[in-house]
Amino acid sequence: MGAGSEVNMPEDNKLYAVEEVEDLLAEFNSPRNRLTVFKPFVRYFGDLNTAIILSEIFTWSYHFRGRKLPGIGYGWFYRQYEPSCKQQELDGASGGDVAADEINESTGREAEGKTWLERVGLREDVVRKIVKVLVKDGYVQTVVKKANGAPTCHYKFVRGKLLELMDTLKKQERNPVNVRERFPKKTGKETFKIRDSLTEEITEITQNTTTEQFRLLLSGTPLSKISEKELRVLIKRHGSETVVQAADVAAETWRREQQEIRNPGGYLQAFCVDLIVPEWYEPPEVRNARSEEAAERRRIEARKMEEQLAEEVREAQERDDYWCSLSEEDRQKNREDFRATAPFLQDLKDDFLDGLAKLNTWDKRQQMNTNTSSSMKAVR
Repeated sequence: MGAGSEVNMPEDNKLYAVEEVEDLLAEFNSPRNRLTVFKPFVRYFGDLNTAIILSEIFTWSYHFRGRKLPGIGYGWFYRQYEPSCKQQELDGASGGDVAADEINESTGREAEGKTWLERVGLREDVVRKIVKVLVKDGYVQTVVKKANGAPTCHYKFVRGKLLELMDTLKKQERNPVNVRERFPKKTGKETFKIRDSLTEEITEITQNTTTEQFRLLLSGTPLSKISEKELRVLIKRHGSETVVQAADVAAETWRREQQEIRNPGGYLQAFCVDLIVPEWYEPPEVRNARSEEAAERRRIEARKMEEQLAEEVREAQERDDYWCSLSEEDRQKNREDFRATAPFLQDLKDDFLDGLAKLNTWDKRQQMNTNTSSSMKAVR
């Protein structure tokens, strides 16, 4: 065959090739092969993989904002790294293939029926490393809780961080030099090294805050004996969010069961490694809200008692004033009237008799006022 010769392809083969390419293009353009990635996340982190993971967590946490999971609250969703059984594979396959921007009520299974690899195409080790950094920096919360009968990691976006992130980006837009310094164009392991070095100061502040939270959560329990050094090691190993939640679950578990804890540090370490939130557990904000409600009820009851006491004092004063306003003749008549209604009290001393006669006279006056008021209304 000459150098300038052409290959003659049969027409049916050409048509088949065109159709195959069209099918391939359609497959590539299908919703299940698309990802929604928020550009502000890419700009902020300087790493596409981190932006992909955070976009997923943000999207589905917002989608499930109205769903409450027992023990952890609203806005959580779970996702496995790989299917652990055939049924979960079937569950995942039965979900519709949609892009994140096409979510509705019927497509929630896309979040929890797909694995990370199926959903975003990232391996387990990559997802774990990114999530660890996001938890450490406070953008994401995680907790291991049973789903479909197996311990599974649950995720939630920390909503308050969104405003902070956007505010930082706006400031950086006004100072482009800072943007280039903070987010050099590197990815993978180098990006994580840069992110870790840039957040050392913030991590130190976070650890100090976490220490205060930790001491407050564990007060009154054997776990309060955990040293500062042990706590910092746990925070460095597992992240502040995990340690705080594990500490709270561990403390609440001890308060319920009152079991002996010989090694508080090891006990908490076990919770950090394999944290399964019990069904009865309520997070601090829920307990605090309930405590505040109870305190408010007590305050209301106290105010009612004060008002009732003040009313009783006022009425007692009015009763005394009315009794003193009567002539001695009228007071004596009221004493005799009271004796007539209570013959078994004939031998009462004058002080006791005056007190009871005073009450009886006041009741008669109140009843008379009530009858007069009712008569006037009837006439009208």
